[in-house]
Amino acid sequence: MADVLQSICNPLPLSSSQSSIVKEGWLFKRGEHIKNWRSRYFILFADGSLMGYRNKPEGPMTEPLNNFTVKRCQIMSVDRPKPYTFTIRGLQWTTVIERTFHVSSDKEREEWMTAIKGVSERLSDVDEVEMEGVSHSTSMSSTMSGPSSDDFSAKFSVQGTSSSKSTGKRKVTLENFEFLKVLGKGTFGKVILCREKATGHLYAIKILKKEVIIQKDEVAHTLTENRVLRTTSHPFLISLKYSFQTADRLCFVMEYVNGGELFFHLSRERVFTEDR
Repeated sequence: MADVLQSICNPLPLSSSQSSIVKEGWLFKRGEHIKNWRSRYFILFADGSLMGYRNKPEGPMTEPLNNFTVKRCQIMSVDRPKPYTFTIRGLQWTTVIERTFHVSSDKEREEWMTAIKGVSERLSDVDEVEMEGVSHSTSMSSTMSGPSSDDFSAKFSVQGTSSSKSTGKRKVTLENFEFLKVLGKGTFGKVILCREKATGHLYAIKILKKEVIIQKDEVAHTLTENRVLRTTSHPFLISLKYSFQTADRLCFVMEYVNGGELFFHLSRERVFTEDR
C-alpha cells in the first residue's frame, strides 16, 4: 500500500481518466521502501498523469495502484541497478520524490522517455502562457498600488546574470540543475540543494515567488539582495553564481556551504572559540 496514489510533483485532478492517452505499456517499477521490482501496466495521459495498474485496465473506472505526474519533473537515463533503467524526479510539496523504472530494451526506454519529456515540456509551455495572462491582470490591478510583475521582471532582467545570446552570457535555467533535497522553506519560497549537470558542483538555489514578493512590498529589497550577492567577493560571505527567472519565480543560484547560516549559530551560541 506504500506506493498507492503517490505523486512525484503535485496531486493530479480526478479528471485524468478523461484525458487522451499518450503512451501505455508494461514497466517494471522499483519499490520505494522494499527495493524489489514490480510489473505494472502504466498509462501516460496528455494532462501529465502517469498511472500504474496491476493488470491492463478494462475500463476507465479501474482504480490505479500508482498515480504520478510528470509535470515539471526531471527524467534521467541510467543503467543501474538494472539495464535500460530510467528515473523520474521532482518535488512533492517540500520533498524531492524519485521513482525508478526499467524496461527490456534501449528502444523501449527511449520511447517512454521521449513521450514523458514531450508531455512535461508541453505542460510547462502551457503554464508559462497562463502565467503571462495572470501577470497581465495583476499589473492592471496593481498600477495604483505598486510595481507590476512585468515591471519587476524587467528590472530583474537587467540585474540577472543569465540572459539571452545577444549579451554573450550563457543562458541558465532550472534544466541545468539536478534537484537533490530541500534545505529550507519560507514565506517567499524555498531553498533547494542542487547539482549543476555540466560541472557536478553543488549549489543552493533560492527559488522565490514573484507574486508574494510584490504582495509583501519586497521588490526593492529583493533587487538589492541580488545586486549585493552578485557584486560581493569575500571569503566569509556566500556569493551568487547565477540568477535568472521563470514566468512566476526568481532563482538565485548561490554557493552551498554545509553548516548553516552564521547568524543562526551566533544567536544560539553567542560566542565561538578561536579554533571553532
